[in-house]
Amino acid sequence: MVEEARTRQGRVDIVPPPRGVFDIRADRLTPEVLYLASGAGENGKIHTAFIHVIEKHLLYDPSGENQNLVINAEDELHETYLKAIFRNQSPELKLDETAYVDASWAAESTEVARELKTLANTQPNFTKTFDKDVADVNRMQHSTGKTRVLELAAGVGGNLVYFGLENDLAVGVEMNPERVEICKNNVQVFGLNNTHVVQNDLFEYVQRFAEDPLKQAAEIGVEDYFRESPFFDYIHISPPWGGKRYAGSANDAIYKLQHSFDIEAAMHNMAKIGNIVSIFLPRSQSVNELVRLANIGNFPLIIIAAYHIPKKVRCIHAHFVKNVNCFNYLKVIKMARTHVPYKQAPHSLNQLIHSTPYTSNHVDISSEMHMDYVVHALMKLIEETMPAVAIKMYYLLRNCPLVDVLALANQAKEIQLAGGMKKLNSEEKRTTGGIFFHLLKTQNKQLYKQIESLAANS
Repeated sequence: MVEEARTRQGRVDIVPPPRGVFDIRADRLTPEVLYLASGAGENGKIHTAFIHVIEKHLLYDPSGENQNLVINAEDELHETYLKAIFRNQSPELKLDETAYVDASWAAESTEVARELKTLANTQPNFTKTFDKDVADVNRMQHSTGKTRVLELAAGVGGNLVYFGLENDLAVGVEMNPERVEICKNNVQVFGLNNTHVVQNDLFEYVQRFAEDPLKQAAEIGVEDYFRESPFFDYIHISPPWGGKRYAGSANDAIYKLQHSFDIEAAMHNMAKIGNIVSIFLPRSQSVNELVRLANIGNFPLIIIAAYHIPKKVRCIHAHFVKNVNCFNYLKVIKMARTHVPYKQAPHSLNQLIHSTPYTSNHVDISSEMHMDYVVHALMKLIEETMPAVAIKMYYLLRNCPLVDVLALANQAKEIQLAGGMKKLNSEEKRTTGGIFFHLLKTQNKQLYKQIESLAANS
């Protein structure tokens, strides 16, 4: 997006929005594009988050002979799944029948462990003043220098062992006592002294950890990892999908996890104890539900890792990220237009913004963190096109956390959808952008004056 005026007919920088409300499957989003998705719930509350899809083409069979994940009829079923889940055929490893259906494949487990560790350890290392200021105002709580991982619904340990191999501490929580014993056995076979398995209900565990982190950590002797910072660097959860024939498994339906698992309740507490939450999900996952979950946990960014096998996406990981520095991890490309198949749906998304970089003749908005894309997306969200407003948004991002900017935009859109707001001593309605800056003025007058002054002197 650039400052020069354009007619609506000439715009090519966003996907033409569908009429009404709609929803989208995660596997229908275009990789390498930075989206801003915004939706209204049943109660009129707006939820908004940035979304970026990373396409993954993994080596599922290191021999290169079985990339379609076809079970080899000549092998014993148990041996075949050991190879797929653990890349290890030790006779001491154990599985149960459920693992044949719900355990992650080793290629995905190793990749998610690598990627989440990278995201968890992302540090601000920028050369541009814009990026340095954005990183500073969004600074995360002090890290211990050790990477601590919580795996919920650990199952037989297919993911947990790779988290243990990659990180300083891994804690797995599993409720089924038989699976707990299998998981402990498999952790021991891998020789992991830094990996612990706890038998507990995952909802109860995350709630207790949020209430008293040191007490929960002390129960397994790892309290020293949490004295400086009472957070896990990331949390991974593999919730049940509701069986093999989940919505969208064999058609173009859209899947919602909440129908089979109370992910919203889990997210409320996971967000209190984890800087990153990663959820293993079907390819047909509802984008609107992801954005709603991001809003529950105050996560400004969702990174979707889409695992491709020939002809389709097999499954996804949705990483909910608090650290704004992780925008630098994204490989965003400038794309004029994308086609996104959507479905009409009640109480769902009402805006999907395909951002391009904003440029200004007055301030340098270029950014290694893709904040120039963020400026454009926020401008579209509050329905503003004037260069002066873009400059204000530029300074606001340098002086206000991104989650707070998004919350302000959500409030402005909620007011507009509820009938709008009149200008002072006038019958004229404010624009969405006008409501946005009015809210900023009333909620933080000092910051508002600072932004106005900086913009006026640019």
